[in-house]
Amino acid sequence: MALLPAAFKAKWFWYSVLCVICWGGWALLQKMGSVEVPAATVQFLFTFGALPIALALLAAKRFKMEKSLAGIACAVLMGVLAGVGNAALSAAYRSGGNTAVITAATAMYPMISVVLGVLVLREKLTPRHLLGLFLAGVAFILFSL
Repeated sequence: MALLPAAFKAKWFWYSVLCVICWGGWALLQKMGSVEVPAATVQFLFTFGALPIALALLAAKRFKMEKSLAGIACAVLMGVLAGVGNAALSAAYRSGGNTAVITAATAMYPMISVVLGVLVLREKLTPRHLLGLFLAGVAFILFSL
């Protein structure tokens, strides 16, 4: 397990931990909000929570805008996809489904990211990665039952 201590020292690991903590709370609040208001309203109001973060990040860069059109296009398209996905998640929560199962099902999105990374970015997967993907799929199936 020599990889574990190295991961604990890496910035990406701690950013990932923060992401998991934030997204865990986000999923709970999204479920709670989706029970009270429609998915479209949740998506609209979500923007007001994200706006202060976006402004703080822009201020940290002294309001210097990026110049890469490809990067900007990717970021905007990412926002569109995230918005549609977020609205779909709110609708799934509002439909009365089990929060844990819905959250686990939608948390399988990294499998799509992995496939796209291999196909589009030509990233390589090791046998350990493939085993991890397989086990994640098995866990999802078992959890959904």
